[in-house]
Amino acid sequence: MSRELGMMLHTGDMDWDDLIRFAQECEKLGYDGFWVTEEAGKEAFALLGVLARETESIRLGTSIVNFYSRTPTLLAMGARSIHELSGGRFGPFGLGTGGIGFMLRGHGIELDRPVGRAKEATEIIRGLLNEERFDYEGKWFNVDNFRLREGPIPEAKIPIWLAGLGPQMIGMGATVADGVITNWLTEESLAEFRDIIGRKATSAGRDPSEVTIATLAMICIDSNDEEALTAMRRGLAFYCASKHYGHIAEICGLGADFQRVADKWAERKFDEAVALVSDEMLAKFSITGTDAECREYLRWLEHEGVYPIMYPVPRKSNMTEDHFISARKAVELTS
Repeated sequence: MSRELGMMLHTGDMDWDDLIRFAQECEKLGYDGFWVTEEAGKEAFALLGVLARETESIRLGTSIVNFYSRTPTLLAMGARSIHELSGGRFGPFGLGTGGIGFMLRGHGIELDRPVGRAKEATEIIRGLLNEERFDYEGKWFNVDNFRLREGPIPEAKIPIWLAGLGPQMIGMGATVADGVITNWLTEESLAEFRDIIGRKATSAGRDPSEVTIATLAMICIDSNDEEALTAMRRGLAFYCASKHYGHIAEICGLGADFQRVADKWAERKFDEAVALVSDEMLAKFSITGTDAECREYLRWLEHEGVYPIMYPVPRKSNMTEDHFISARKAVELTS
């Protein structure tokens, strides 16, 4: 029986056969969804196409693909393809800007006007998937009486979730999307997000309760293992390189901690940055600690109606197996 629990990973961390085996293991464990990210790993839709044929019941989603390196029409075509290949198991469709580093250094693309682009991408993808013919005149994208050759998806609506950390993107998610995906979710950030969603959804004539909140949940493989704790500190330090996480740290009272780590990371003093990740940051922004503490956080998410997407942070020395251990651990913690 599936549970409201997702699994994501960096797809470049495992080879194809292990990725297939991992998705199948998550399916056996009862995970509701298997989410692939992209950044610098495997191309998302190629992997989803393989998993569509190598799994039977688990939902296949994206967390996330960016809306800069592909046009909205191409993204809609990808969604339509995986929907067909999987027998209707594709979704939610997680969209976002992509990380600043990945997009600028890897693609040479500036993240220009992300909130406006998110709106246009969401509206065009939904239109192409749901309507026989579609017109759209936007600032960045125009669609002129266009249709997908295979037509819309008449029997199902693929949910579109926008990835966001700051108030503007969360607000746009509440306005045009079916949900939002965040990271580092805390009581403070959830309260802010709920307030934004309540106001923006209502202004758009929508029921705020229909906007799903999902979060990546970075899970430590073993809080008693120093290598595992160092891996988690490195994972958190990596996100400190993005200024977008600073707002969450600030409202949680950890802005100064965040900035110290961010400054060292910007200087490319990575080991020093990792060492500066405080115990308070570990406790606040990751599933690290005793089993009771980890279980309490996951129960809090369940109580709040937040969809958790488990995000294993493995040890380099045990990369593949740590993903499997994390998947089993999360199921035990939520049982």
